[in-house]
Amino acid sequence: MTTTAPADDVTATMLESPAPRGRRKGTLVGLGVAVGTVVVGLAVPHAVTDTYRMSLLVDGAILSLMAIGIGFLARHLGIISLGHGAFFGAAAYGVGIATTNWGWTPTVAVGFGVLAGTAIALVMGLLVVRATGFGFLMLTLALSQALYALSVQTSARPLTGAHDGKLLSYDREMTFLGLSQADVMNPGLFWPFAWIALTVCATVLWLVGRSRFGTTLEGIRENEERMRFSGYDTFGPRLAAFVLSGAVASLGGALFAINAGYVSPDILGFGKAGDSLIAALVGGFGLLAGPAVGTFLFVYAQANFNFGGNLHLFTGLALIVVLVFMPGGITGAFQKLYHRIRKGRR
Repeated sequence: MTTTAPADDVTATMLESPAPRGRRKGTLVGLGVAVGTVVVGLAVPHAVTDTYRMSLLVDGAILSLMAIGIGFLARHLGIISLGHGAFFGAAAYGVGIATTNWGWTPTVAVGFGVLAGTAIALVMGLLVVRATGFGFLMLTLALSQALYALSVQTSARPLTGAHDGKLLSYDREMTFLGLSQADVMNPGLFWPFAWIALTVCATVLWLVGRSRFGTTLEGIRENEERMRFSGYDTFGPRLAAFVLSGAVASLGGALFAINAGYVSPDILGFGKAGDSLIAALVGGFGLLAGPAVGTFLFVYAQANFNFGGNLHLFTGLALIVVLVFMPGGITGAFQKLYHRIRKGRR
């Protein structure tokens, strides 16, 4: 696209022009879809009566929170993070410490866990958001691994359990939003909380992406230097986006701890963040739902194809197929097919 307007004027127009009526209508439609998605999802336990399959769906919803956080950064800033396992794990350990060591109620502990994970995201963001590309990826991985190393130290055993992990325990009279300790481990009863959390977080990220702030992020993604020359701060928006995505991952970690009743240092390691990144790549970054779709498929595949110790082989083959034949991921491939069908009908 060619234009004779100065770069500064073009950027200012893009960021400051009010949303058209069609954009507001699209937002209302999207919110309606979100409400419908919540309602449909709440009926899942009535359709899936098998406890094992229901537990896989709960795991998929919880891990999708970390995946959509990774996808948000990739979509709007073009950066890939391997540090979201730190936020997920920090929130999980925060819940474990608050309930077991301090005797807090599960509901308050979950709030504390989310705040703890978000605080870690803020500290990490201050250190890494100026980096881009491979440097950003490696910095997030390094800081995440540093947190893992701290969690397994012998001196940290009273808080984290070191390599043994931490078993959550609290009084039977205490509940999580009305659910007892036995109830939160029941996938059918816990599913509404996981599903509503996923849908609400996805909707918030979608609204942020459509806002003026989201447009600013995309401007930074396309040409950060031009944005700075146009008078826009690029550090603040990058940091805010990073912390927001970290907060979403932290919510996933807090829900994971309450549901599992146990926290292992493995959730702070490379494996958990790497699995979420692979799932997001398979699902696709082009659509907000892509990472969630990829995560549900990944959890299902992990449960059904982990025979003979060949799970990583199948995962690698699936990733190669997607990257070679569906570079936009599964949702990207369906999106292209949908557009082709629409063009064919015209």
